[in-house]
Amino acid sequence: MLTLVNILVVLFFLLIVCQILLANKVVEGLKNKGSYKSYDTNNPENALILAQQNAGNIEYLKERIEDIQSTSLNKQLQDLSGNVLTLQQQVNGLVAAQKDYANQTTGGTTPNITGTTSDEPDNNNLVT
Repeated sequence: MLTLVNILVVLFFLLIVCQILLANKVVEGLKNKGSYKSYDTNNPENALILAQQNAGNIEYLKERIEDIQSTSLNKQLQDLSGNVLTLQQQVNGLVAAQKDYANQTTGGTTPNITGTTSDEPDNNNLVT
């Protein structure tokens, strides 16, 4: 009978095998919508074509970045900055409330404690 440890070992082994088999099928980054063209570097006569294709690819990437900036990401950043400002105001209010409470508790003035400074004469070292 299989124990729990043996079952977990088999499960993890299957997960690793699945990851290895599916590793070549995963596409990360931008998904091509058909407007981005890959480069053909095997033809030595297409230097000008490569420059034009590069310009087209840069334009495509620029449009994608502008789409990202104009969509919900920009709105989320605006909302986040507003939330940070509100949080800062709340923290400032809490600090002021703690200061007021401390002043109420202690009377608001610093107590005068003698013997803590070197301005007073030291009576212990007097020779009579």
